[in-house]
Amino acid sequence: MQTFIPQPRSPAQLALIGALLWLVGALVHLALLAPIGVALLIVAGIGQLIRPRSREMYWRGRRIELDDSPSAAHRLYRAVFRE
Repeated sequence: MQTFIPQPRSPAQLALIGALLWLVGALVHLALLAPIGVALLIVAGIGQLIRPRSREMYWRGRRIELDDSPSAAHRLYRAVFRE
């Protein structure tokens, strides 16, 4: 049995969801949505900071990506965001 867990593709998607929740919470005066939206914006900002950078080069006319050993921050990023 599979469970459906929505997972954003990038910090930008999470920031957009957080901004929408914050805006709806501020306009409709729902006390729970605004703090959740702000928390999602903070998580998206941290995700943007720890996002793994890809290094790529060309070898014999083909593009290859160089991966270093993933750090704890990179593993956390990949656990939160789907790429």
